[in-house]
Amino acid sequence: MIFNFIFSGLLVTIVSLFLLIKYELRIYRLFALSSAGLICLAALSLIVDYNTNNFYFQNVIVYNIGLEFLNVYISVGVDGLSLFFFILSSLLVFLCLLFIWDDESFKTNSINLLIINLFLLLVFSVLDLLLFYIFFEAILIPMFIIIGLFGSRERKIRAVFFFFFTR
Repeated sequence: MIFNFIFSGLLVTIVSLFLLIKYELRIYRLFALSSAGLICLAALSLIVDYNTNNFYFQNVIVYNIGLEFLNVYISVGVDGLSLFFFILSSLLVFLCLLFIWDDESFKTNSINLLIINLFLLLVFSVLDLLLFYIFFEAILIPMFIIIGLFGSRERKIRAVFFFFFTR
């Protein structure tokens, strides 16, 4: 139930921020920060339901993607280690939105940070190896945008290439 709220909340927030890009910056900032705060609180509430005596994955939810005959499923859940990374990544994105509050490129950075948050939470909670790889590599796209658009003049091209070739 909490996973449904977290993932659907992040998707709704990202789509809403794309649609709110023409509105006033103050409303945009408050919406982005409040939704990131709600996601952080929802991630913190996962620790309340966590059973420390059980060593299996907990809060497991299986999403059916596509048609029945394709047999494509996304299964998410948390164990003891991924729970703390799940909470830490949602808290760090909330703090990053606070730190870039007065930045003139807040709109683009907030969308990219929330997309990174979505993929990070999927990386830490997905139970399939192929989907782990897909979501892990999908984090690169908003990272390229952040480094490429908002880096320093001459170094940003070298930084993007360095980041690309070290992956």
